[in-house]
Amino acid sequence: MEWTPLCRSETVESGAVVEITVDGREVVLWRGRSGVICVMDARCPHQWSPLGAEGRVEGDELVCTAHFWRFDREGCGTKVTVLGRRDRKADIRVHPSRERDGVVEVMVGTAQLEGPPQAEDGVAR
Repeated sequence: MEWTPLCRSETVESGAVVEITVDGREVVLWRGRSGVICVMDARCPHQWSPLGAEGRVEGDELVCTAHFWRFDREGCGTKVTVLGRRDRKADIRVHPSRERDGVVEVMVGTAQLEGPPQAEDGVAR
């Protein structure tokens, strides 16, 4: 396992959503009100909407503007529009990341970057 640089820290301003491909996988980087960087899969688990184009940051959550599902920095689906509450099936994969010497880095070579997320029943979502 090793840390892979993605971009300069200033590339991801507070409230910005930036899409990047790492090892053939599309991810989005975003920074909420707290200033902490987050790297997660670039597609909403609902209808696979692209979060790079259809995501916006509100507070410390990323909102998919296609159907207004919300995700926190841990990838938890904090609000599913139809339910109006959290739903574990709405979680999105978050990748280990850090900022070091002005560079955003992500951990590669880990299970987090291999394949689609698995539901509790073992079926890919």
